[in-house]
Amino acid sequence: MPTWFAAVIAVAAIAATYFFCVRPALRGRCAMTATQGPGVEADRELAELREEVRALRAQDALDSGRVPSRRLTPPTDA
Repeated sequence: MPTWFAAVIAVAAIAATYFFCVRPALRGRCAMTATQGPGVEADRELAELREEVRALRAQDALDSGRVPSRRLTPPTDA
């Protein structure tokens, strides 16, 4: 393989990497999926997981006795 042919292939690979990876990443876009950052689906999934962690922590607090299991009623002024 001639040296000039290998150089052309290397330049083409560097140019493709720049145009399809580096430049879109600098602009905050993903060139492979044509989306702008994490979408609504990812936000919804994160919210569901956070809610699940909150529920598990609350259940753990109830099971360990750190929180009273009966509901407290506020005092009444009669």
